[in-house]
Amino acid sequence: MIRVVLVGIEGAYNLGVISRTCVNFEVDELYLVNPSASIKEALIYSAKGKSFLEKAVVVDSLDEALKGVDASVATSAKGYSPGDVLRQAIDIETFTSQIAPRIGKLALVFGRESTGLTREELSKTDFLVSIPGNPEYPVLNVSQAVAIFLWELWKIRGKQPSNIASPAPREEIESLIALVTNISSAIIATPEKARRIGLVWKRILHRARPTAYEARVLKYWLYRVKGKLGAG
Repeated sequence: MIRVVLVGIEGAYNLGVISRTCVNFEVDELYLVNPSASIKEALIYSAKGKSFLEKAVVVDSLDEALKGVDASVATSAKGYSPGDVLRQAIDIETFTSQIAPRIGKLALVFGRESTGLTREELSKTDFLVSIPGNPEYPVLNVSQAVAIFLWELWKIRGKQPSNIASPAPREEIESLIALVTNISSAIIATPEKARRIGLVWKRILHRARPTAYEARVLKYWLYRVKGKLGAG
């Protein structure tokens, strides 16, 4: 279970975009700690996240926002500082792949657009995570940081996207390879050359990972070519 906690969010646009992003990645809860942004204005930018934003819990302190979670993680552009116990961050991939899967209810804590989280607020969280970027300008907009973090968590949750076509099954690819090999044998006099061409097509097709629909279209075309050639 994931709870996004926004501390002192200042921009209505950012709040609206973050609400949309939370819906994109199936976040369970949104907590707002002393928001400066107008929720009413943020609804304008929230699109499909409108109902999610309307259910956001507004609280007066970070302590309240962290009640009921098993662990909390903060993000900071200044992730590491020698000798600073609060600035010993781990990278986001390490956190999401090795630590997050063991946490039941996780709170992701994000700071203000202008000043981030205070040291006191950082001390209330259990982990500090950094999102690697250009060392000369590592600061992300808060909505970008939320999106990246949720995407990384989405990947380890094993969610299957519904808007991406499934690749063709192996049997379908093998059927295409057989067709190409058959056509090659009909037009290439040397069996060894025909075999090598078939092998090249095999590598290309497996590397390309065509969708089931693309494989059907390609098979249709190959059958038409085969018919025109009178092969097999």
